[in-house]
Amino acid sequence: MKRYKTALFDLDGTLSESGEGILDCVRMIFAEMQRPLPDNRTLAAFIGPPITDSLQRCGFSAEDAQTGLQIYKKHFVQTGIYKNRVYDGMTEVLQALKEQGILLAVATTKYQPFAEKIIKMLRLDSYFDFVGGSDGTPDRHTKIQVIHYVLEQLEARPAVMIGDTKFDADGAAKAHLDFIGCLYGYGTREEMEVFCPDAVFVSRPTDILSAILGGRKQ
Repeated sequence: MKRYKTALFDLDGTLSESGEGILDCVRMIFAEMQRPLPDNRTLAAFIGPPITDSLQRCGFSAEDAQTGLQIYKKHFVQTGIYKNRVYDGMTEVLQALKEQGILLAVATTKYQPFAEKIIKMLRLDSYFDFVGGSDGTPDRHTKIQVIHYVLEQLEARPAVMIGDTKFDADGAAKAHLDFIGCLYGYGTREEMEVFCPDAVFVSRPTDILSAILGGRKQ
């Protein structure tokens, strides 16, 4: 059994259920910029990656994507950030990991000030040694860049990444980290296995504890 020194958690779809607030704000981008609203499947893909990347995949220019991001931030601060709830059992998992002496960190591509505010709002801040997110620059934008940033702050390996989408799995693979895929979130096992075929998958938050401490594949 591998003994991890650090556990990195994604935020949306891993620690908290946040899809409603995110997608409400995404819809406001299309409304205010008078663009046709994508179908539900395309909208769902906005949960996880940076908003600007998702907008460009929908045909926005880089400049228009930045405009869309500002609209998103405006509405997210006003309403979206409050449509967030911690998954059942997650606080118990975090408490147990802390008691085992494992460093805990958040690694999300969400704008870092938003991530910090959400973690505090959800009363999870006492569990985490560090919260890392995007800073809005090309140097800290993608998942792998955020993971490297977080690991540089903690300097504690071996580490494991816990997430729910292919972006989390891709980041873990590029950082040479073990990966735990959360099937209760917004991604699929098939998408995550493309990047991390040896991943451990969990169907509920409480299973994360045994996956980290027990090392058993689900």
